[in-house]
Amino acid sequence: MRDWRAVNGLFLVSTFLEGLAFGHTTAYMPLFLAELGLTPAEISAWTGLLYAAMTAVAFPLAPFWGAVAERYSRRLVIVRSQYLAALAYLLLSFAPNVWVVLVARILLGLTFGNIAVVIATQAAFTPKHHLGMSIATIQAAMPVAASIGPPVGAVLIEAIGLRGLFLVDTSLALIAALLVTFLMPEPERHSRTTSILARTGQTLSLVWRQRGLRWNFLCWLLSVGARAVVEVYLPVRITEIAENPAPAIGFILGVSGIVTAVSTLATSRLVDDHGGIRWFVPSMLLATVVTCGIAVAPNLWVLAALTWIRALPFAAANTILYAHLTRVVPPVDQTAVLSLTPMPRNTAMFLFPIAAAAIAPFGVSLAIGVGAAAYLGAVVVGWLTARVTPAEIAARQRAHEAEVGA
Repeated sequence: MRDWRAVNGLFLVSTFLEGLAFGHTTAYMPLFLAELGLTPAEISAWTGLLYAAMTAVAFPLAPFWGAVAERYSRRLVIVRSQYLAALAYLLLSFAPNVWVVLVARILLGLTFGNIAVVIATQAAFTPKHHLGMSIATIQAAMPVAASIGPPVGAVLIEAIGLRGLFLVDTSLALIAALLVTFLMPEPERHSRTTSILARTGQTLSLVWRQRGLRWNFLCWLLSVGARAVVEVYLPVRITEIAENPAPAIGFILGVSGIVTAVSTLATSRLVDDHGGIRWFVPSMLLATVVTCGIAVAPNLWVLAALTWIRALPFAAANTILYAHLTRVVPPVDQTAVLSLTPMPRNTAMFLFPIAAAAIAPFGVSLAIGVGAAAYLGAVVVGWLTARVTPAEIAARQRAHEAEVGA
């Protein structure tokens, strides 16, 4: 199964199943914490702390997954994530207190880094003129899952409870793992004599020295940090203004997932010879405005409308940043560099939610304001990224290839 369309279909299905399961832990964690007996103030604090604990485990490991995948096996790096996720959801289903929930979230932190390896693997099989659509298809799997997961989760909660829902999530993660274990082909590996640590150091050096890569990674940091804050505190915000929060969370996040999925596929048309990076700034400006609106929305319908509008820049950002990297990184380095993108993402998902958690006791709206500020920072850095010229990128690539050859 080495045809790029078949590989794309496999990753679409497995990523969709992972997204279904993971989305439930974010959407319904405030309700689960309430079921465990925490007070509203404790729920606000623990929601951010649990997310931060998960990413605190993830981000130190982020630089190494690409080098491990490149040297040994992309398949093993991907299924590592799915099997550990199944174990984490199983723990959640039997958790007697918040400390076991913390252990489960830490386990989920060990699952991070597989989507970047998936994208890099897909890029190895896909012709350049189909790359934008293939990346967008995989990226769309998560919002499609997000559109189905919360409403279905709300129905399942009524029927089997939150713990039963987490058992279903265990099964979904296991199915994804088995599909990839038995169906995913391994791309051709380039011969490497350097150690994993040395190869990781080479990749970090490459990203730091090339201005286009450096700004791209900072765009990841700010845009993902902003998104993480909103994702963590949006369910809490909904519980503040909804009389029956579970169906409201399911409905709002479900429609948001549909909008994101459609928009993700549409944004593949923004990808051009330079990755479509010029569209990043306007998308982050829109995200800044609507996130401020979410923080102060007076009623549920205004909050819902702003959440759905926010799905547009949310959809565009990842595809644009991944496509930009495939245009500015030589093919021989793409697996290592693309697999390094979890480092700024995981760092952001640790730093920004924990900053929001520190502010949350003074008001959930203030916590969401941290996300708006990060989006505004992404506007500035996106402008700097777009200013790097194709000639500079080509010169840097030639210099790096000469250095590697030497």
